[in-house]
Amino acid sequence: MKPVALFEAILDSLHTPAVRDLAWVIGSPCLLNTTHPENVGRVVDDAWCRAQLQTCAPWLAALDLDPSSLHDFIATRPTRRLGHYFESLIGFWLAHTPDTQIIATNLQVKNADRTLGEFDFLFRDASAAICHWEAAVKFYLQAEPVAEQRAFIGPGARDRLDLKLNRVFTHQLGLGTTPDGRAALPPDITLNKAQAFIKGVLFFPATQAEKFSAPSTPIPGISGTNLSGWWIRHPVGRLPYAARDSSWIMLPRLSWLSPVRLAADAGVMQHGKMCAALNEHFAISTEAVLVAELRRDTQGDWREASRGFVVCSTWPVIKDV
Repeated sequence: MKPVALFEAILDSLHTPAVRDLAWVIGSPCLLNTTHPENVGRVVDDAWCRAQLQTCAPWLAALDLDPSSLHDFIATRPTRRLGHYFESLIGFWLAHTPDTQIIATNLQVKNADRTLGEFDFLFRDASAAICHWEAAVKFYLQAEPVAEQRAFIGPGARDRLDLKLNRVFTHQLGLGTTPDGRAALPPDITLNKAQAFIKGVLFFPATQAEKFSAPSTPIPGISGTNLSGWWIRHPVGRLPYAARDSSWIMLPRLSWLSPVRLAADAGVMQHGKMCAALNEHFAISTEAVLVAELRRDTQGDWREASRGFVVCSTWPVIKDV
């Protein structure tokens, strides 16, 4: 089975949203190209993630039948921030991975004056290596028609892909080699490797995207297999769609990970109602909205066909309403 088909098949077999998100965290394509010179050895790669997802498939299936332990774990870490939810899912996964021992999470590194950073995850893997992971889930929109990292900006226009990766590689992954970083480590712990575990989706202008997939021009340092979507500025007369009979839903932030799967009787919007809802939203807010296009499957349930951001008319310049 091809890698993408394996990932989609396992997601398709799961029904519980949190379990689907967990599978997405484990097996979705990494945002970074592991063969890029600056990334070699410093990025958790797709092949490893795919192998982990395949190994975890029986566990995920059992968890889907009884997700109470996952729900309880998430409930002890309430958050509205997608990054924190992403890290909670990683923590749950690592805690249930055989021959893996979590040493610390979110371990802060300080000097006398300030906090310098933190180790997102410190753990001992199956080979007994001490690993440091910097974890992030990122959603970026291509603001300029150039295949460069600097062209990709977060939906809130406060984050840029090249700046984020520069900080990860020049600062965060090097914490363990600094005196303050080493001093923060638990006794008798010496790091063997530091890697970025970065997942996410890149969104391309709806007027340029073909069949809702990424353009063929490679972006230096970025994986060619990354997940992709579309984006468009409000106001819009028509949303991009894969099929005329699609329905729509707005996605709350903690539902941005795995593709949408809803029961047949779920409340969804027709195109006109979605456009009206977007008009109401942008009349009082400049916050970007992530929407999912839905189509019915053979059982009549709703499945995601595409997703995209609708941003304010001045994005990436954000003005108060």
